[in-house]
Amino acid sequence: MSYAEDVIKQSISDMKLNKSRSRRKSIEKLINYYTGTDTWQYIAGNSGNYFDSQSFNEVPPYGMNLTKKFIDKKSRIYTLSPNRDLGNKSANKMYEDLTEYKDLRMKHMERMTNLIGTPAVRVMWVEKEDGQVCFDYRVVYYYDAYFTPPNPYKPKAIIYPVLNPTADVSYTDPAEYAYWDDKVNIIYDEHGNIKAEYPNPYGVLPFIFPRDMEQIDDFYGEGSSDVVNVNEHLNILMTELMLGLRFQMFGQSWASGVYEDQPIARVGSDKLINLPAEGRFGIESPGGDPQKVLEIAKGMIEMLAISKHMYVTFDSNQDRPSSGLALMIKDFEFVEDYKDDIESWRSLEKDLYYIEKSIASVNGFALPDKFSIDFKEPEYPRAISEQILKDDWELSHGLITLEEILKRDNSDLSLEQARQIISKNKESIEPMEKVVEENDRE
Repeated sequence: MSYAEDVIKQSISDMKLNKSRSRRKSIEKLINYYTGTDTWQYIAGNSGNYFDSQSFNEVPPYGMNLTKKFIDKKSRIYTLSPNRDLGNKSANKMYEDLTEYKDLRMKHMERMTNLIGTPAVRVMWVEKEDGQVCFDYRVVYYYDAYFTPPNPYKPKAIIYPVLNPTADVSYTDPAEYAYWDDKVNIIYDEHGNIKAEYPNPYGVLPFIFPRDMEQIDDFYGEGSSDVVNVNEHLNILMTELMLGLRFQMFGQSWASGVYEDQPIARVGSDKLINLPAEGRFGIESPGGDPQKVLEIAKGMIEMLAISKHMYVTFDSNQDRPSSGLALMIKDFEFVEDYKDDIESWRSLEKDLYYIEKSIASVNGFALPDKFSIDFKEPEYPRAISEQILKDDWELSHGLITLEEILKRDNSDLSLEQARQIISKNKESIEPMEKVVEENDRE
């Protein structure tokens, strides 16, 4: 290999390493703003230089968690648990037992997808404390994906940092990383030393890669950097406002013609200031309109909401209770966006089931090939009489069952549990109906 080839390969390696580090910092920032963790560091400190340290001797930095509100509002696909069907009752019952944590994990997965853009999700086979086995799903926030050319869409391998118990002060081991492909799983430390190596028994990469939008150029999505950017601007703006309010309340003291050889004492209600005969002292309040600053902040939030097909209100008196139809019309763009997202998650669920089927097969559980999923759209409020008419019409035309109505009103129930409750209630009602009929005959 020539010297030129060595230089080229090294420069490409360095460029990829720098890009990987930059992406990791970006993801850390997105997560910090979502969790509200030390967001002050981005406006003052090592990462930000918008304020000097003396400014924060006057007021603490303002930390508004706007990011979590927008991300959670955007994530509506798994607000209601979808119905998954494998073709028969026994298979559905087995799958429900194996996917005990799935709906809970999918809620978090959807939020992290909208936040980060393209997280990785590992499908795991775990044994619970009671000895029962099931799937579990864990989001990997930062990772490096590797591909087999010419396919840039589906990773063939993945490397990610292993989550270590850093909260344990006694834990001092080097950072560890995991490598996965369809044949092997390797654990190695930060120095590149392999600590463990296991064969991958599943024959597939046990990861899925949800996306907040279709891949255009780069595999890694942008995520909600626009939301975090507005959140950061608001923190800067509101910190400035707090500083301004402090100076406006107490003012900035000044003095002229003071003694040069004497230090200026701090002003206070219990302090006396000794001034020469020609000396002057005063307090100035800086200008500025706090109300205009608040209007700017509201405008920034409204513009962000419009870009996300949402709407926000700041005055509760302006927004009276509306009917379900009025809310749907008002929320029309967001509903369209929601339906577009359903198709992406439907495709992802099928990819996820393929991995689940492979893992279950290795562990002695045979899942059928058939899989379908029915997402439940959030219901807008309607009057009780309207709901009764709708349910009666759907029942009469076979569009819904009593079990599904009961499960809708009590999401903790499974369809089988709902069926048993309805059957038991009918058994207790029938004798009473017979007694009423006999009394009517008499």
